[in-house]
Amino acid sequence: MMVAMTSSRSAVPWSSTLVWASVGALGAFGIAGLATIGLFLLAGAALVAGVALAVPALRPPSLPGLLVGLSAAPLYIAWLNRDGPGLVCTTTADSMSCSDQWSPWPFVALGVLFAGAGVALLVVSRRGPDEESEGSAEAAAGRPRT
Repeated sequence: MMVAMTSSRSAVPWSSTLVWASVGALGAFGIAGLATIGLFLLAGAALVAGVALAVPALRPPSLPGLLVGLSAAPLYIAWLNRDGPGLVCTTTADSMSCSDQWSPWPFVALGVLFAGAGVALLVVSRRGPDEESEGSAEAAAGRPRT
């Protein structure tokens, strides 16, 4: 007879995670672009967060989704500065333009830190308590997990 194992802790739905990731991305791009369109993006993040808090299915804030969304802006800035640091010149048949670029590595580190923490928290939150207690009981008995 097959018995289905259910978790007593309910996992955050994927839709909630995606909505909170969009809140994080809008917030991060809003802060990065504060001198230009940042205020509109921050208003959009506040609007999406308000809708997410008003809809019961999306209400539980998903910290993993928020962190993954926050990683989008630093990774995009790192991509834009991928030829840096220093003066980078581009030539075409008709013109030449130069721009000063930053080092992309601090932005890569920040983006990977946010994305890695978000994915790690997402994996931990998706694991049920049955898997954790079963694995620790097997480790205590000295039996390998299969």
